[in-house]
Amino acid sequence: MFNKRFLQIILLIAVLVASLGITSNAFAYTCGTSYTVQSGNTLGSIAKACGTSVAALKLANPGLGQYIYAGQVLTLPGAYWDNGNGYATYVVARGDTLKALATRFGTTMDVLGSLNGLTNYNLIYEGQRLTVPSGSAVPVPPPPTSGTIYTIQQGDTLRKIATRINSTVSDILAVNPQITNANLIYVGQIINLPASASYYTVQSGDTMKKIAARFGTTLDSLTALNLQIKDVNIIYVGQVVRVS
Repeated sequence: MFNKRFLQIILLIAVLVASLGITSNAFAYTCGTSYTVQSGNTLGSIAKACGTSVAALKLANPGLGQYIYAGQVLTLPGAYWDNGNGYATYVVARGDTLKALATRFGTTMDVLGSLNGLTNYNLIYEGQRLTVPSGSAVPVPPPPTSGTIYTIQQGDTLRKIATRINSTVSDILAVNPQITNANLIYVGQIINLPASASYYTVQSGDTMKKIAARFGTTLDSLTALNLQIKDVNIIYVGQVVRVS
């Protein structure tokens, strides 16, 4: 009698363990690109169930604090949405590379780097939000090729502008004392650009070698002024190149 009862208990435990395993796998499969927080959830439990990490969840959900609440919708890696301005937002998933994303969205690594202020094209993170061209997107409008003023465009930040002209946010702020908060600029705002450098906008048929010859310099010197260009054989129409 005791042995029979014992076997029944063992079988019941086995069934419960198996059912828990099935539930866990199904939950991970159905996470998709967003998840609605359930009562009792923690960031750790959600990350584990959805095959990601707490760090990635926090990157994908800017402003996410220590506490979450039932009904809250979290964005997960792999999410994508159109911003309605010719650009979209993509949340980096595990295994993504900038090169693969450039191919996926029909653009180049330089464009993605410019749009997102990236300085190391080999370093993107799971959960990181990237601005990417949508179907109707065009490259980010470049700053003037000469002169010292620029009109802020949709999606601009001082960091993105600085990256495009191979300058720094500090240099831009130095010639714009009216900007008291580097994070607060608006579309249509006119700002000064550092006057210590000259820029050229790449045209169809241009190569770095041709540009260097046009401005009376060498390819090595031109490359040294444009450290954001990782491969001198890859430039695109509309790209801004520093020439002095």
